[in-house]
Amino acid sequence: MSRNAFGRGNKRVAVVAVMVAALGIGAPVAASAEPTFGSSTGSGLIDDPIGTITGGVRILSEVIGGAGSSGAGSSGNGAPTQNCNEATVSGGAGVTDTNHQLGRPGPTSFELVYETENVPDNIEVFYQGGKVFESGYIGDDLNEGTGAAVVSLPPGTATTVLVRVSGPNGTNWTYTVRC
Repeated sequence: MSRNAFGRGNKRVAVVAVMVAALGIGAPVAASAEPTFGSSTGSGLIDDPIGTITGGVRILSEVIGGAGSSGAGSSGNGAPTQNCNEATVSGGAGVTDTNHQLGRPGPTSFELVYETENVPDNIEVFYQGGKVFESGYIGDDLNEGTGAAVVSLPPGTATTVLVRVSGPNGTNWTYTVRC
């Protein structure tokens, strides 16, 4: 009787050991399967290749009153698309996502011209899921956030970029993707 119990215990240990080994071997492969652009070392960024985070932000935004759902942009995965040289205006407090059609894939570059006025806003640009530019929070009572940046894109197949603007209550901003 003790022999059977011992035999079953060994089988369980072996199964658990195989599963742990498989997970330990498979995890690095899965983590490195999706390429990213730029460096996220020490930045606190989280890769989200299936949109779990942005989808959650969209749902949370809808629950708390539709933040980021007004204006030319919208929050979440259903972002509208604009052509080059069309101004995008404030979507209100929260996160506003807008796709911009560049008309060509990377490698290429374009100019991002922005005005965040006197309430700090953060502008991010994504290409093929990777962040390629971030302004940091710009614009305050002393220094309006007027500026421009040349955004360079790595080689790729996509012809659009996603511009995300995040701002608090009272935000008022505009930007244009010039290409």
